[in-house]
Amino acid sequence: MNYGLISRRSRQRRPRRMDKTSALDLASYTTPHEVVSDTDNAQLLRFGDPALPPLLIIYSLVNRPVILDLSPKRSVMTTLRTHEVCPYLLAWRPPQAARRHLGLADYILGDIAEAVNWITRAHQQAPALLGVCQGGVLALCHAAVQPASVAGVITLATPWNNSGNDNRLAQIAKRIDISALIAATGNVRGPGLATFFAALKPFALGPQRYSALTALAQASSQEITEFMRMERWMYDGPDLAGTAFAEFAEQIYQKNALANATLHIDSEPVSLQAIQAPVLNAYALDDHLVPPSAAQDLAQAVSGPATEMSLPGGHLSLFIGRRAHAELYPKIADWVLQRSNENTCQLRNTPVI
Repeated sequence: MNYGLISRRSRQRRPRRMDKTSALDLASYTTPHEVVSDTDNAQLLRFGDPALPPLLIIYSLVNRPVILDLSPKRSVMTTLRTHEVCPYLLAWRPPQAARRHLGLADYILGDIAEAVNWITRAHQQAPALLGVCQGGVLALCHAAVQPASVAGVITLATPWNNSGNDNRLAQIAKRIDISALIAATGNVRGPGLATFFAALKPFALGPQRYSALTALAQASSQEITEFMRMERWMYDGPDLAGTAFAEFAEQIYQKNALANATLHIDSEPVSLQAIQAPVLNAYALDDHLVPPSAAQDLAQAVSGPATEMSLPGGHLSLFIGRRAHAELYPKIADWVLQRSNENTCQLRNTPVI
């Protein structure tokens, strides 16, 4: 099957079955929140004060977003809300077998668009988007197709340009017959994918990581809980819709279609040049999943003003690292507040016809 044209397949809502270990297990989150809306394939969770400027977080389809709220001391949600931002999270539902034909267009033009529209109505202003890893690609696609709907786009560890020879995921993807894989499996099993990611860095995520287990004997109950939550997160990935997985692997990794401006979503061309809203792009310098070559230089691809920020450390350091919480997320919050203030001034200065 050729996944060159990405089109919507789930125009009508279907019955849902709750996955008890999914991102929708609300006990998995440590920061107070509430479910404010429901989309076809996700729930929209609000973690902050609705009177504050909105930020919609679009997480990857590959892992569960609880890594963003791992513990009270390592919570992206808590850090953002303490810096006067109202974070929202689009918590994806893992697809059942009957939904294996869900494609990227269903998520981008369906769920993300619905969440953006809901937040815009609730706050009377467009939200900024924060896309995490694969979610950053989804956020960029939404902003490219519907540029007027967002106040700005923030991308974290986002593989938007996969032409580099040091990009191991892209190099592996180019050697796989994705169509044959999906024909054989339907949906892609999350635990198997988690094991594959761990195998890309076997020593660091194996012997080196567990050599410190003896320290847990002296650890507090909170530290042990945090360690176990991290373990579960690493190996308890959700299943992926087969079609969406294939489209992402073929278009984003094999063909580098987003960077090459050859990607289409539901017949709409996806051009990063269409993004005129401000962009903040952050990445880790030692990321083995999204190397700097795949994430950097986004400023050269978009039309609007863009800022780039790199941090030392690996992939997870962007979410649970002390430096990220001390430097990156306060900067993100200030950036969102600035976008909100700019939009408020524009509305005030817009003449009434």
